[in-house]
Amino acid sequence: MAGAADETVRPSTFVRRVVGAERLSGFVERRDTPGIAFAAAHAALLAATGWVLWRALGTAWAVPATVLHGIVIVHLFAPFHESVHYTAFRSRGLNTAMSWIAGLILMLPPTVFSYQHTAHHRFTQDVERDPQMIPMGESRRGFWYYASAVPYFQGILSGLIRQPFGRLSPSERRDVPEAMHGAVRREAIAFWCIYLSLAAISILLETWLVVLFWLLPRVAGEPLMRVIRMSEHVGCARVPSMLENTRTVFTIAPLRWLAWNMAYHTAHHALPQTPFFRLRTLDAVLRDHVVETRQGYVDFVRTHFRRMAQ
Repeated sequence: MAGAADETVRPSTFVRRVVGAERLSGFVERRDTPGIAFAAAHAALLAATGWVLWRALGTAWAVPATVLHGIVIVHLFAPFHESVHYTAFRSRGLNTAMSWIAGLILMLPPTVFSYQHTAHHRFTQDVERDPQMIPMGESRRGFWYYASAVPYFQGILSGLIRQPFGRLSPSERRDVPEAMHGAVRREAIAFWCIYLSLAAISILLETWLVVLFWLLPRVAGEPLMRVIRMSEHVGCARVPSMLENTRTVFTIAPLRWLAWNMAYHTAHHALPQTPFFRLRTLDAVLRDHVVETRQGYVDFVRTHFRRMAQ
């Protein structure tokens, strides 16, 4: 049976003890090739689902094709997240480029996300300090409301509207150093310049391609991503140990691949410097100490709702 970390030592120390000093450097070593291969495959899949959507336009198949294409789009969060950790590639330049490309598509400026994600790792499941915690997911009504992606998009639009004017939310001001506020503002302005350019080109050419192949699928695919995000921590213990406050989901291979192995989320939180392509191996090492696991996202939702009914 899985067990929690020894309470007499710090969680990070316990993890390093389990992994072993002789294996630690191997786990955290970064490489360019796996990231390039995954990114190329992800781009190819985007092209394939885009082609399917193109062929389905004007038919009843356009709706499922839009959702399918959207699921692939929203999973660009995986390389975005890895790049923010600087673990997608060994090259810092490739990580920066990927965080910008994926961030633009997802409407997530990487600078603010980077600092708030650092706080998320440091204060996981701390109601007062974890800016990416999802407490509304712990009630039935809140779960489905968050799964609709409405509050998520409200947050994204709020940031994009505020940040070009230098207006940061209280949590953003807490997590982002004051010296970086100018960078946040410039980044938001750059995002808007690109978005407005796309809008102007679309109007000039009288085309709906941006809406049909990006914006609508982006919205349609997000509910699945919101459930996946909730599966990582919602309902887990509100304690410092990442072996207890984070959940691993053993999902099907296509989703695991699309998520760049982030379903092994406990392993990711246990050793955040570990590149995505080594998370499965790290999970095997830590498995006996991981408290929260589920056999797929349906199992997560079913078990979570049973808990809430108790």
